[in-house]
Amino acid sequence: MKVNILALDSASAVCGVALLCVHQSQRQHYVVEHQGSTEHAERMLPLIDQVLTQANLKRADLDLIAFAQGPGGFTGLRVACGVAQGLAYGLGLKVAAVPSLLGVAAQQAQHDIETIEIVVADARMQELYVGAYQQTTTGAWYALHKPMLIHHSQVLQYIQHVLAQQQSFKNPSVLRVSGDGLVAFPDLLASLQALPVHLGGTELPKATTIADLAWLQYQHQQLIEPALAAPLYVRNRVAFTTAERETGLGGNPSSTWQATHIRPAVATDLAEVAALETELQFAPWSQSALESSMASGHVLWVASQADKVVAYAVMMPAQEDWELLLIGVAPVAQRQGVAQQLLCYAEQHARAQGAKNIHLEVRASNQPAIALYEGAGYVQVGVRKNYYALPEQQREDAVLYTKILA
Repeated sequence: MKVNILALDSASAVCGVALLCVHQSQRQHYVVEHQGSTEHAERMLPLIDQVLTQANLKRADLDLIAFAQGPGGFTGLRVACGVAQGLAYGLGLKVAAVPSLLGVAAQQAQHDIETIEIVVADARMQELYVGAYQQTTTGAWYALHKPMLIHHSQVLQYIQHVLAQQQSFKNPSVLRVSGDGLVAFPDLLASLQALPVHLGGTELPKATTIADLAWLQYQHQQLIEPALAAPLYVRNRVAFTTAERETGLGGNPSSTWQATHIRPAVATDLAEVAALETELQFAPWSQSALESSMASGHVLWVASQADKVVAYAVMMPAQEDWELLLIGVAPVAQRQGVAQQLLCYAEQHARAQGAKNIHLEVRASNQPAIALYEGAGYVQVGVRKNYYALPEQQREDAVLYTKILA
């Protein structure tokens, strides 16, 4: 097997291009870089030619184009993404979009499935990009907490929250905090030294790491079409509008973070869970069905923000094989990584109880849920034809997934 992967990174002041050549069990890296945050657009294509020349390859020899997705500088992210799209279109290839924070996490350790990698990256304006990642037994990575923007004064609380959640488990994961945010905010570093967490490196992601992560995506068939490639901005705006400034607001809109507390459900939670089920599902479980589920031995968890239930999950234990029956997130809390946190919590609990596998089924049209499961290491194992009911007496397939727990 011979695969050539070109990786582009312009998310920071360093414009990096790496080439990973995989031949059977051998891997060879080639890399060139240029320092200069305002020169990415003019330097990227010449750097690509340089790295191809080093490897004695042509563009037609490439099998995959990868790019550092961000978060990072707006202009830099667009350069790498745009060039990756253009090359992939021209060569008829797919694209690997690699989050930049994941690059930092992957540089800390390889196949360390017992460690949660928390990355804190300097986002300027007194803020940090924060994300949490863990590696699966297959070597793939998934996001426990997707990248988000947090004011520096809240980052310690965020890490303490993740730590407290892990300490509630019988076999908690180790936490390691890495990233250049530790250099940008010395007070944060000093506070972390008093916590039971490990400290990692402060380097930026390397283009060679982006290439290595793209190789994992290639192996796990997690690639996308060029048209779907997009930067991961996280920061959606950097200034208040004129109308907002007229009310006295100044500076930049500060990002806030809200802790999500995950715990076993109690009877008084079921009315809120049933209300969310009705809001989210075409054929929702009723409150009485949820009560019967708990009475039969099913395990139900809820996630709350400000004492309000915003997500839930139900699992059916069966010795070594557990099944995820339900998972849902309120619209107000979606796209915040709550589902990833809840799924991880459920998996860790099941593992502590002796489970070796988790099974689930999902509507074939539910692409956000499918992306969640596949990103967490679930593998499609089958299809149940016409399983789910739809409006107007139509039916929809159920896709079956299984995950082997560590």
